[in-house]
Amino acid sequence: MNRLISEASSLGVDRICLEGPTRLDFILKGLRVLGKGHAGIVVKVLADGAPRALKIKRTDSKRTSLSDEARKLILSSRYGATPMVYGYTDNMILMDYVGSTTLKQVINLYFAHIYNIDNLAAAVRGALRAARALDLAGLLHAELNRPLSNVMYPDPLNLNNALIVDLESTSHGCGNVNKVASFFLIRFHGSVSKHIRELLRAYEADCSFREYTEVEDFIINSVKNNIKNSKSLQ
Repeated sequence: MNRLISEASSLGVDRICLEGPTRLDFILKGLRVLGKGHAGIVVKVLADGAPRALKIKRTDSKRTSLSDEARKLILSSRYGATPMVYGYTDNMILMDYVGSTTLKQVINLYFAHIYNIDNLAAAVRGALRAARALDLAGLLHAELNRPLSNVMYPDPLNLNNALIVDLESTSHGCGNVNKVASFFLIRFHGSVSKHIRELLRAYEADCSFREYTEVEDFIINSVKNNIKNSKSLQ
């Protein structure tokens, strides 16, 4: 524990804030963190006086280091796809705190009549543009087929701005837009038409901006026109 505290301090961490939407009762009853993955847990911290997120490698993780993920985050953040990284070690990554508003929460807030259809459309646009940015970085996220917890909105009042978190499992390629677009189509439309399948295939072939804009317009219109047939998420 002392080693971890020293390591966090070397990154500029002043204080760990045990709060967030994820409970870790199996460690300590009432313990809350920002998130938990296969390789690590993410806690809210104060570093140099500002709120940040600190990913800490789990002791039972099969990965020997978080350095590779940190380097991928640094690369993708240059394209605006992921949170900015402030420093890292083999066991920790210090990055921007992006709040706790997920795509899943936005969808459920729409069905709770807190967000309207324009808010939901903005969130869809934000998710697609974050996926597009990750495509431009050349990193293919393994878990964006169901992006509910991997797409975050730092400012709940500006849902056009989204970031993708958790690059534990990635490969090289273009196809994040395809994954996110297909999720929205199946979730709100119920199917993926031949036209959009061909459009997504053309986009994936060369990641062109022209095909992307067609995909974005199609998905947003589809969500707006078919949302009445959908239900909130559990």
